[in-house]
Amino acid sequence: MKLTKLVFNNYRSFGPTDTTIDISDLTAFIGHNSSGKTTVLSALQKLFGNSKITKSDFHIPLDKTSDEIIENNFYIEAYFEFFEEDSEGLDEDDYGIAQYFENFIVDHPGGNPYIVIRIDASYEKGSSPEGIIDYKFHYVVNKGEDGLKPISAHDRNKIQVIYIPAVRNPSEQLKNATGTILWRILNQINWKESDKEKINKKIDELDKEVAKQSGITIVKKVVSSSWKNYHNDSRYNEANIKFGSSDLDNILKKLEVEFTPTHTEKAFKVDDLGDGLKSLFYLTLIDSLLELENEAISEIKNRVSEEERVLNINPPALTLILVEEPENHISPHLLGKVIKNLNNIRKRNNSQVLITSHNPSIIKRLEPTEIRHLRIENGTTIAKGIVLPEKQNESYKYVKEAIKAFPELYFSSLLVLGEGDSEEILIPKFLSLYMDDLDTVGISVVPLGGRHVNHFWKLLNQLNIPFITLLDLDREREGGGWGRIKYAIKQLIENGVDRSDLLTLEGGRILTDDELENMHTWESYEYIGGWIKMLGNYSVYFSDPLDIDFLMIEKFLDAYLETLEANEGPLIKIDENAKQKRIHELNEQEKQTLAYQERIESDVKRALKKNGGDGHTYTEKQKELMIWYSYFFLTRGKPVTHLQALNYIADDVLQADIPDVFKNIADKVKLLLNIEE
Repeated sequence: MKLTKLVFNNYRSFGPTDTTIDISDLTAFIGHNSSGKTTVLSALQKLFGNSKITKSDFHIPLDKTSDEIIENNFYIEAYFEFFEEDSEGLDEDDYGIAQYFENFIVDHPGGNPYIVIRIDASYEKGSSPEGIIDYKFHYVVNKGEDGLKPISAHDRNKIQVIYIPAVRNPSEQLKNATGTILWRILNQINWKESDKEKINKKIDELDKEVAKQSGITIVKKVVSSSWKNYHNDSRYNEANIKFGSSDLDNILKKLEVEFTPTHTEKAFKVDDLGDGLKSLFYLTLIDSLLELENEAISEIKNRVSEEERVLNINPPALTLILVEEPENHISPHLLGKVIKNLNNIRKRNNSQVLITSHNPSIIKRLEPTEIRHLRIENGTTIAKGIVLPEKQNESYKYVKEAIKAFPELYFSSLLVLGEGDSEEILIPKFLSLYMDDLDTVGISVVPLGGRHVNHFWKLLNQLNIPFITLLDLDREREGGGWGRIKYAIKQLIENGVDRSDLLTLEGGRILTDDELENMHTWESYEYIGGWIKMLGNYSVYFSDPLDIDFLMIEKFLDAYLETLEANEGPLIKIDENAKQKRIHELNEQEKQTLAYQERIESDVKRALKKNGGDGHTYTEKQKELMIWYSYFFLTRGKPVTHLQALNYIADDVLQADIPDVFKNIADKVKLLLNIEE
């Protein structure tokens, strides 16, 4: 039995239109502050906890104030599905099934049965500030007007919630919560009457031994004598000093956990732990509680008699663990342990975990399919899952891992997508010339690869996160040039851009489907600049003519040459009798030799890669730069090379000679984020 779906209508930040959120064994709700993350967890407390419904639980539209609301309503629905345990079908003795069988719904032959539990609440303005609030719990048995059936408190109690809030004093909370959870754990033990008698007997013996001590005798005599001077009530005549209560429940409440290291005899209490370890131990106790409840379910399913049971409880069918910001008080190197612990909990048949977070370190440790992104739009919460390519698609694994590697994309005000590591270094550097700290305005630069950019466009469009894309034009490389333009246009159309807006030519003619399909075969580059400019209107830019690395050495070659040591640089032998010389040391006459021209031809082929062109669309100067392109970026690490070169370029020089594409991107960033000059 697992929670698979929640439906909200008019509850807190969720508006009057149904919002459906799919739930997995571990579900993470992420988003900016006040986007509705805690609201989701609070809904489960309303349904299955003891949380009181208040006036603030009813949604208020942006154009209204709470005082203007005369009447209001909300409902929350929780869908629980019952899954097959093995290929032979459902186990008739399954604990969850036994509890809810009479209220099963099956939508189609062979489908998994499920139940729907719903809360309906109404508000009416009254004489008190809170107004008149009424609420009822039901099963939803069909979609008609008579589709609601009252649910008993017993059935509702079979689904438990354990809530761990975000704002907490770990020491105090853990001190109280640990006692509560320990009590729940110890209360599961099936105490035999004979065991209770033995324990009481031992306590009596201990009391008698303590009473024999001469010091205790004197204290008892003095206290009892003084006590008689203050009252005349015969019921309380004698004041005795005893070791402790003989009531087993009171004794169990006084138990504490101790941690004993191997290298010393000292025992540590829970309060001796640091805040992070307290939080981890809190989760450990919950894990232990769930394991014991699982054992209790096994005893019930195996029909162990009540007298023979080790555990004497009627456990819930499902426990929902609600954790606000599990990263709180946890050092970064322990976050992995937190997720591991939560995964241990979610793997149990009788539990699920729902967490909220806006910490990339937590999010990157979760599967993208477990994430639900929340945002506020027009005053209401919008909830979205994460869109990935089909599993059969070769892009699935790459995109999933890339998203996990750059979780900051979920929290960005604006995202700049680049091809690779070079963009991750250079784009922030150029943007910083035009605006203050990028983190302050929420800009993230993420190298996610141009080949898969269409998948990220779909994801970011769905999450409503503004983005800009910088692609390599790769002119004369296989699939590059017009192929890149075609790819960008087709993906924009797939993501909802009007085809006619993208393909209208001068004079008003619209490019046909066949012409678009054959665009990659176009040989002339005379008009490609106009297409590049047009795509810039849709926040798609190109490093022209090749890629960002070539763009940099074309503008700032001297700075890259500054990074060379005396014995570095490409070598060439001008003729058979000459010694090898470094390319940047050649004079103009030596550059006219056949050896030099052959070297250019060789490095052009190398730069344009296998199945690439001969470089005929590049100028002679650009072809010469292919030698340096091959040396700096095909044999050395790109990020290191760029970082070293930037050290030799002053910011004012960098801004004066900035490539147009970076200036255009900076202008678009300021436009999208409304950043003033």
